[in-house]
Amino acid sequence: MTTEKNNENRRGKDDEKRKRKWPYILAILLLLLLLLLLLLRSCGNQHPSPNPPPSSSVPSSSAPSLDNTGSAEPGSGSTLSRQEILSRLQKQEVTVTDKVSSQASFSSGAKGSAGTWEVENPASNTVVMQCEITLNGEAIAKSAPIYPGQHIDGLTLSRQVSSGNYSVTATIRYYNKDTKAYLGMADYKIRLSVS
Repeated sequence: MTTEKNNENRRGKDDEKRKRKWPYILAILLLLLLLLLLLLRSCGNQHPSPNPPPSSSVPSSSAPSLDNTGSAEPGSGSTLSRQEILSRLQKQEVTVTDKVSSQASFSSGAKGSAGTWEVENPASNTVVMQCEITLNGEAIAKSAPIYPGQHIDGLTLSRQVSSGNYSVTATIRYYNKDTKAYLGMADYKIRLSVS
């Protein structure tokens, strides 16, 4: 009988110990669950590091600054371009959609002549774009800053260009919308027609 009482006392003490441990175990499990949720949330806010496009350049101290002259028109262009290119910018890890017309044309090659070329910065982008057309390594036209949700229909020649058809480089530079800091660039080959 004494042995049975001792066994019952031990069981009772063991049960009490187990009952006292449960709140601690439960608190530890809840704490681990909370830490796991916080970790998942912080991982969800990070974006995978994209590979830069082949023509992207790394920002440097000699990076070009945003030329804030001129203005772009609100809304998208009247026609969509045939080229739609997806680039990733290194510093901000931002996905940008460029809508660039594959043809630029000028009715005159005189300095100051207005020509047509469509570039759109879709509202889904988070960068300011500025475009430049280069012929034989020399800039011949530069756009106004194009903010998200804006487009340009044309450019003005900054130097004399002889009549003819050319394969030229269109460079689009990307800037932070808030700080105007240079982020990177992309180059495209387009056709230039000068009458």
